[in-house]
Amino acid sequence: MKNKMLKTLAVLLSLFLIVYAGVQAWTFFYNPYQTEIAVTYSVNEALHVNGLAVRTETVIEDQYGGSVSYIHEDAARVNRNKPVAYAHASTDTVSKMMRAAELEKEIKLLEEAASGVSQLYGSSEFINDQIGNSVMAYSYAVSSGNYGSFSEAKDSLLLSINKKTSITGEPNKFEERITLLKAEYDELQTEINADEAKTVASPKTGYFISSVDGFENLITKESLFEKTVSEIEAIINQDIVTSEQMIGKVADNFKWYYIFSVTPEESELFNIGKNLTVNFDGVSDSVKLEVYEKIEDETSENIIIVLLCKTFTEELASLRQVSADIVFSTINGLRISSDSVRFNDQQQVGVFINDRNKVKFKTIDIIYTGNGYNIVKWSQGTTGMLQLFDEVFVGGNDLYVGKVID
Repeated sequence: MKNKMLKTLAVLLSLFLIVYAGVQAWTFFYNPYQTEIAVTYSVNEALHVNGLAVRTETVIEDQYGGSVSYIHEDAARVNRNKPVAYAHASTDTVSKMMRAAELEKEIKLLEEAASGVSQLYGSSEFINDQIGNSVMAYSYAVSSGNYGSFSEAKDSLLLSINKKTSITGEPNKFEERITLLKAEYDELQTEINADEAKTVASPKTGYFISSVDGFENLITKESLFEKTVSEIEAIINQDIVTSEQMIGKVADNFKWYYIFSVTPEESELFNIGKNLTVNFDGVSDSVKLEVYEKIEDETSENIIIVLLCKTFTEELASLRQVSADIVFSTINGLRISSDSVRFNDQQQVGVFINDRNKVKFKTIDIIYTGNGYNIVKWSQGTTGMLQLFDEVFVGGNDLYVGKVID
């Protein structure tokens, strides 16, 4: 009997210790008061559309065959009867020219690194900073899809690493590598020079574009306004057909249209003459466009919006069928979670904040509601209103003004 009682007491004691340890662990690891920091945040009120870039263009036909190398970048202004490209007899001449350009660039980078000394480049710490900056620029170019700066970032990184190797005295094979690259470069140049090139001239004065997509004869800035809404919608959704028998084209003007279809309700957002910010997919910078015209008729319940763009860059010149966000306004403020919103005794909307381990209440003015978050107005320096970097309570019960948080 006595043994049975001792066993029971032992079991009860073990259970008590387990529960006690669990409570202590829960108290130690669990924080009933979840908080977040109020930070600045911006959100665009925008309409996402799928549209078409419309220009008046003259196609440059390929009369020679072979491969083509271009004299100008896209969007460059060209003059009538002046050279815009070279037609090569061999189909691989252009690929050889591209390889030669890469070799020339790498040779220059290696020669610069090989000729340097620590006094020229500075301290090792300075070079480390350069490497860090180059890595960040390279990473940003990749993650953002900004391939225009990709090559520059890669070259900068390569040069910084080579400089590091040079000033630390580590063994390098710069001269050996340079000799090999120069030999390959000279061989390519000999083959390129042996391929006689024909000069291709521009048929008119305008702005050069190297790509041809089949829309050049489907729609122009002039014919756009002669078509019905349903015809325009069909063209917007038509497949792009590239042609290898064309060298490029020349746009008559740097001004061009961006067109897309919207509902009658959405069309009310577009007032003629209004300037809008547009973020095109794949284009690094926002572009300003003007609401130029609305096209509507009985052939469709939708309305065609015509935006006028007076900016013409290499990135924009390559656009044809492209999606975009049309930005109508940008809302700036402080971001907080929706779960943090409370009411005080006076039924004022606000949040509880942790001010030096003591609970305080600050009022807020909600100016935008998103998915699980709010943007509130930031009234800088206004006493009693939420400020930047305030620690806001998101979770936790039994919060009240003046409560001490352990």
